[in-house]
Order: sequence, then C-alpha cells, then structure tokens
Amino acid sequence: MFFRELFLEIKEVAIPLYKILIPFVFIIKFFEVIGAIDFISKIFAPLMGLIGLPPELGIVWVTAITINIYAALVLLINLIPGLDVTVAQITILTTGILVCHNILIESAISKSAGVSFIYTSLFRLFSAFIICFILNSIYEAFNYLDYIYVPLFSIEPPQPGYVNWIIDEIKNLGIIFVIIVILITILKILKKIGVENFLKKILVTPLKFFGIGKEATNIIIVGITIGLQYGGGILIKEVKSGKIDRSSAFLALSMLNLVHAVIEDTLLMMAFGGHYSGVLIARIFFGLILCLVTLKIYQKYSNFYEKYIFDDTIRKLPKTKD
Repeated sequence: MFFRELFLEIKEVAIPLYKILIPFVFIIKFFEVIGAIDFISKIFAPLMGLIGLPPELGIVWVTAITINIYAALVLLINLIPGLDVTVAQITILTTGILVCHNILIESAISKSAGVSFIYTSLFRLFSAFIICFILNSIYEAFNYLDYIYVPLFSIEPPQPGYVNWIIDEIKNLGIIFVIIVILITILKILKKIGVENFLKKILVTPLKFFGIGKEATNIIIVGITIGLQYGGGILIKEVKSGKIDRSSAFLALSMLNLVHAVIEDTLLMMAFGGHYSGVLIARIFFGLILCLVTLKIYQKYSNFYEKYIFDDTIRKLPKTKD
C-alpha cells in the first residue's frame, strides 16, 4: 500500500511538471538561437545603472532570466576580466538573479497552478529591481563591500552543438526526476512518522501572518529549501486536488517566487562572489516584506485578482479555509 501510494504521488507531481519543463526547454533554446536574449539584454542595459551595475552585466541577468543561473554564471566569469566591479556590485547582481531567474519555466509552473504567466513574470522582475535598488542604496550609503571583486575560479562553457545540448537537457530532466522521487519519498515517510503534523504546528502561526493556511506547509518547506520547480509541482497537485484554498495557493506561490532554494542557490552565489548580506539576508528579508505587501494588496483588491490574475484552475478553489 505504501509503495502504491508513493508511486501515485510521484506520478501526480512529475507528469504535470514535465508537461511544462519539456516544451519550455525547446522554447528557451529557440529564443537563444534567434538572438532574442541579446535583444532583451540591450533593453536591460540602461536599467542596470538604476541599481548601480555596469550595462555590460545586463546580458548576465537576462541569461539567468531566460535560460538558467548556470549559463549566466558562465557569462559572468568570462565578462569579469574586462570589468572593474566591486563585491557590492556582484552581490547586487547575484541577489537579483536569485529573485528573478528562469522566468519562462517558473512562471509557466505558476500558470499551471492558476496564476497569470504575465503577472508572475512582472511580479518577479519588479520585486528583483526593488530589492536590488534598496540593496545598492544601503551599500552606497555605508560604503560597504566597496572593493574589487576577484573570482575564485573559472568554469568551462557548455560544449557546442545540438547533440551535446540534447544530452545535457536529458541529464537535467533525469536529475529533476530523481530529486522528485527522493523528495516525495521523504515527505511520505515524514507524514507516516508524524513529522509533517509537527512542522505544521510550528509553522501555522508564521504562515498565517502571510495569509497562508496550514495546507500549504509542505509546499512552503519544499519550495524554500529545495526550489520553486519542486514546491510548484506539489502546489499544482494540491490545487488540482482542491485540498488548498485560493488565498493560500496564491500567497504561497508569491512567497516561493521570491524566496526559494535558499540553501543550494545561496551557497552557489556565495561561491561566485555574492556576499551573504545580499544573497541570503536581503533576499529573505525584503522578499518577505514584499510578500506582506502582496497580501495587503490582495486583501484590498481581491476582485481584481479574481478577474484578471487567476484562471479557472484556482477560481474553483474555496476562497479561504478556517
């Protein structure tokens, strides 16, 4: 019985997630081939000055937004020798990337959970610039981290050619599946031994402060510690099953869009020169403040969200649960 239930839960999470991931792997590659990324980076270049970054770093952020973090880091390491950037600037860049990256796939996950693709994309872009603007203002005011950034190491770019690209993407999709299996298995075991209920009791009050019900506990834990793709996959399952209320689904998704994978992604960015004051403290602190602002706006203008931001996937859920 345990393994049958486990198999069904893995299937319920993995199939909807792969229906999103696989098409978008090809869509992203298409954008890369036609030069859309270079075009978007030219639009971003002037905006970099608003957050204290040289325009050349615009393409790094755009690459993170449209492709992934690792592709952006390859570009960053190759651009750094020709630029004199400070640790403060690298921290601002890496913090922005953590808040706003892989938007095509992650906004598509949000769309599958019932929240507008365009809204989610703009929400993350706007939030990232706000956080980076505040962080830059603080660093400039206190002259903090104002010394030249020196990379600790270099990384090799991906091997050229479509065959190598396909092989790499198959490996990535395989890794995601392994993580899903491990993740769902751990959650199933935790539920059996009562840890899930224990965590819900601990987190119910803090989550309630952000307008998120206890039904979203697992989603928040998974998303914040491991990543939006996995937390989002579970959220899609919960939304389709009707086990979560509309408000909690939206606000949990808002939180995960700003604060997710705080362990892996934070360590990765710190390895590439991002300071913990930005990639960890500022990201979490300002991210949670923006989540509270989102809660207040949603409470005041819920009818607007119902009409323009939500689709039928989330509208069919109860508005709130006691």
